[in-house]
Amino acid sequence: MGCNRAAVRIPGASLSFPPTSTHYVARTSYPYAVVVAEPADVRADHYGERVAGTRWTGCSTDPFWGTDVRSLIRERLSTELTESKLFARVSQGPPTEGDLVIHSEIRALCSQAIGFIYLRVAGISALKMTVDRDGQPLFAHQFESVVTDADDEYTGSQVTFIEQAMAVTLADSLHKLMREVLEGLEQAAPSWRTTANLRLESDAQEDARGSGARRSAGSCRSW
Repeated sequence: MGCNRAAVRIPGASLSFPPTSTHYVARTSYPYAVVVAEPADVRADHYGERVAGTRWTGCSTDPFWGTDVRSLIRERLSTELTESKLFARVSQGPPTEGDLVIHSEIRALCSQAIGFIYLRVAGISALKMTVDRDGQPLFAHQFESVVTDADDEYTGSQVTFIEQAMAVTLADSLHKLMREVLEGLEQAAPSWRTTANLRLESDAQEDARGSGARRSAGSCRSW
């Protein structure tokens, strides 16, 4: 693909890493307590591997200066899960019995800038996500995303520092990936029900029906 010029950067030319909120709202909420474990940063083991079916590969160049990518991914994922209302409770604390634990491996989280006169910048992300309950595996999938400064998903400017273009393309890539993560978890979540979960859901539905009946009774009039 040519020489990666992402290493030729100006420290401080970029602002802080952009927000990546998806504003995703789950269609169904599940009464699960979820713990987001600290991710494992295994990017070095996957340098050179193609991502998302493209020619772009995992790399060592990224727009982070002194930022702990494990904390970044953990915070962004926790925020997305909380705001989506997919699960009843989301935390980063130690899991207790019956909690769902979400583990992730950061396999790619980087940017590349390829070209000489005209640069093409790409944000590249890949997370392997697994979910277990009390040590029993429930879900495993690798999510991958690539966004370049030529794609519709790119939210930055065509005239900017390499450092800033790297940050924006990577944020756009992570935004796209996070949405796919939420969609994947919501699709899989119904199969994670336990007897206790079903009882909680039944109780909630019964309470809702009871509240509706009481409101109806209160609105009746005698003629």
